[in-house]
Amino acid sequence: ISIGGHRGGVTCVDLPNQLYRADSLVSGGEDGLIKLCSLKSSDDPNQRKNTLLSRFSNTQALPTSTDFDASETQGVLTGHEGKVICIKTAWHGDKLLSGGADKTVRLWDLSSTGRSKPLTSLVGHQGWVTQTHFWGPNTIVSSSTDRSIFLWDTRIGSSPLFALRYHLSPISSLLLGNRSEPLMVSACADGSLATWDFRVLAGARNNEKTPTVDETKATPEGVQCSRSIRTPIATMKSMSTGVVRLARSVGRDDFSFMSLGDDGAVKEWEPSTGRKISSHASGHQDAISGFDSYGAADCLLQTSGCGLGGTISCSWDGTVRLRKLSRESN
Repeated sequence: ISIGGHRGGVTCVDLPNQLYRADSLVSGGEDGLIKLCSLKSSDDPNQRKNTLLSRFSNTQALPTSTDFDASETQGVLTGHEGKVICIKTAWHGDKLLSGGADKTVRLWDLSSTGRSKPLTSLVGHQGWVTQTHFWGPNTIVSSSTDRSIFLWDTRIGSSPLFALRYHLSPISSLLLGNRSEPLMVSACADGSLATWDFRVLAGARNNEKTPTVDETKATPEGVQCSRSIRTPIATMKSMSTGVVRLARSVGRDDFSFMSLGDDGAVKEWEPSTGRKISSHASGHQDAISGFDSYGAADCLLQTSGCGLGGTISCSWDGTVRLRKLSRESN
């Protein structure tokens, strides 16, 4: 499947929740635009057989190539003044987050097809926004090349509730647990990792005593206080230097995660304590450009049983590597 329409390079893509927007893809580009595209070909009279899911669930043959041009675009979102760095669709509704080189985080409503402007624009970062995530319906997490992580509440204004300031280099990756696992892991370009507990932040917001809060700043509007927190609950060192990518562990009941840096080593960690669980070589010979995990239900490797799932990684060495994990390798 080939999709066009951006003027310049495509910087990021994401797939919306299938419950809200099936067979669609969202892309951001160097042109500052965010485009929502349908993955159903208008040339195929039986569109049900030409969906993204049906193309890749057929293990008997490789999917045929289909080209999509700008006419397949369902909507174009404008507002960023500069290239779009990251996008993230919501798990709880038809919403979208984006971060850009203009140092802003923007919240969009994809269900309003006639609206191309953001619901809100969040300003506060001093560098490019590298990651955006939803934490609940109204709470947003963002990271930046300014070495900070911001937590925002969209109901009370455009100033962040908290600024997490532990890292000494640009933030390269964020990994969030779910609502029953209130932890977040951050990674930055100096190889350091940190674990943050949302319950600690909630205590700080309620003015409970906590040693992690070291300063308080009032916003220019005087509406909400933004607090800087410099002490995570755990710290780790994935490698001496270089960008680190994060992915959730597979085959475990509790929340644990894996890191992959430019040294080519995949390491598994316990986030609450910082203890390293295991390590193995990825096989890559150059800098890492992407890293993720997949579960047993995804069955990306059609072998004798899908096991626990595994990892998928890509590198500037020109290879994409899929590794099937087992309990012994964990």
